[in-house]
Amino acid sequence: MENKKEKTEQPQKTPVKVINVPHKKKPLGTPSHYIRLCIVWSFVICIFLLTFPFLSAHIYITKDLKTTINISEADLTAASQEEIDDAAARLQAAIDNLKENDSHQQDATSSIKSLPTADYKWRYHVAENVDYTKLAKLIDQAMDIDRSKYTEETVKTLNNATIYAQKTLCATVELSRTAFQMMLGGSLSEAYGYQTGTFAISQSFFSFALAVIPIICFFAASFDKKRHIKHIICFVGALLCLSDIIFTIYPYVGIGAVLSIIMYFLICVLNIASIYAKQQEDYIVAHPELEQEFSEKHPQFVKALINEKTFGKAARMPTIQEREVTAAKNAKKKNKRK
Repeated sequence: MENKKEKTEQPQKTPVKVINVPHKKKPLGTPSHYIRLCIVWSFVICIFLLTFPFLSAHIYITKDLKTTINISEADLTAASQEEIDDAAARLQAAIDNLKENDSHQQDATSSIKSLPTADYKWRYHVAENVDYTKLAKLIDQAMDIDRSKYTEETVKTLNNATIYAQKTLCATVELSRTAFQMMLGGSLSEAYGYQTGTFAISQSFFSFALAVIPIICFFAASFDKKRHIKHIICFVGALLCLSDIIFTIYPYVGIGAVLSIIMYFLICVLNIASIYAKQQEDYIVAHPELEQEFSEKHPQFVKALINEKTFGKAARMPTIQEREVTAAKNAKKKNKRK
């Protein structure tokens, strides 16, 4: 029985000596790597700034009920009771004369659902002891009317009467729109009482470009880590966005547009710095004999290039410490398998 027990007993395994493997340190980054990250986050900020007011204008009403951006031409006199009653009668007549569309004619006015000037801040400016509550209620009533149900001619008359009433009550109007609001349509011409379709479409197109270009540049800088093509895309994209803001919104730039201009100028500078840094790194990689010279002056820089496996195309012999760490890792893997 004792011999059988001895046969069933398994031989003891020889203990494996495992060297403590140091924690892997975070690899150093090259200057071009950090600059590229700065460019990526800069475009994220530019996309976030689209939610800030891009277009901001202060418009004044003249004596002949036209609009101007010059305060010297503004009519700052308060509206009288006669002017307010006349505007109220005109607006009431426009509301009463609305004609409903036939079922096959509703598409003609389906795009005119509400008056665009409702988005703007009109400041009332009336004389003392003047009752303007009736006119203010009529304006609110006109804003709530669904214009798609009525004929195009009566809708235009209603819109003109509403704008006339607003201009009579107000001396100034404030216009503030974000880039996303501009994409949905709308321009300065609306505050002037006009609805030019071509200008509104072009304004929406340029506003849409303010969102598309930063997104394209963001992906280019994120995925292109080795080549120079990201610099061309980001630099051209920043210049296009700058020209878009300056030539379409200026001088009605809001806080979002101002901050975006600063960010795009910064992106242009970062791109130039990244090109210069990448050229230096490529030159060192192409000349491995410069390793010793640069190791003395910039040791961290050379380590970063080695970590990225870009320094020197010739194979580099591992040091004794690196071989010990590799052997320890292999021993751990074999021990886990057993």
